[in-house]
Amino acid sequence: MNIGAHVSIKGGVTHAFDEIREIGGTCGQIFTHSPRGWRFPEIDKEEASRFRETYGKKEIWPVLIHESYLTNLATPREDIYKKSMETMEKEIAAARTLGIEYIKIHPGSHLGQGEEKGLMQIANSLNSLEPEIDDIIILLETTAGKGTDLGYTFEQLQYLRDTITYETGVCLDTCHVFAAGYDITTKEGLDRTLNQIDNTIGISTLKAVQLNDSKHPFNSRKDEHAHIGLGEIGKEGFRVFVNHPVIRDLPLILETPVDETRGHRENIEAVRALVTP
Repeated sequence: MNIGAHVSIKGGVTHAFDEIREIGGTCGQIFTHSPRGWRFPEIDKEEASRFRETYGKKEIWPVLIHESYLTNLATPREDIYKKSMETMEKEIAAARTLGIEYIKIHPGSHLGQGEEKGLMQIANSLNSLEPEIDDIIILLETTAGKGTDLGYTFEQLQYLRDTITYETGVCLDTCHVFAAGYDITTKEGLDRTLNQIDNTIGISTLKAVQLNDSKHPFNSRKDEHAHIGLGEIGKEGFRVFVNHPVIRDLPLILETPVDETRGHRENIEAVRALVTP
């Protein structure tokens, strides 16, 4: 099982590898800057060189870049849109500097201008980045459909993939798909959900899984993560999920809370305890 978590780069980007090892992981995810601000510090060249050298060994792989929380490619606000596009360009440059293949994004929130217009704006925005993409792959994350968030149905994701002029992938978030109304907690439900994926976006487009339990019920359209097995998906739901042959071969990356109940190491151990030989 290839499992890890979202980790900090405080102290330098190579710190991510140390933290992934400490929690017993073999893959992970990082922010390249503070996700709650627009400031984007330059990555130290020597630090980047050390990152590339370690990453090239693929002992810990993949490491995803998670876009900023502020980025919204579907916003009707011109100031936010301009900053979002500038941030995406910087994320791509950072990925190239570090030798990272994947940038994971939340597609965007239309904020009242309508789903169709919002989806078209996201696709056009990503198309404008094509000259900079090269061999970097944008992963579209499944969302819970909270508020005006887009990307909560597989059909919406496929519309984006069909409209974007270069190849993209998908990152499946367990909390989000569960909250969006896709059953992943029973064998029958998971098979049905994976068949829906295969019939729309295609199973081969799944490049990673964000492994999170949900604090809110099925089809709630609410996005709040819980510790593995301690939320609405539950221990038995995750037992079904992580043992499915399609899922077992994918990188599983935790975005679970870190608090007095558990940290990432304990959640990784909880997942591994559910795996059958």
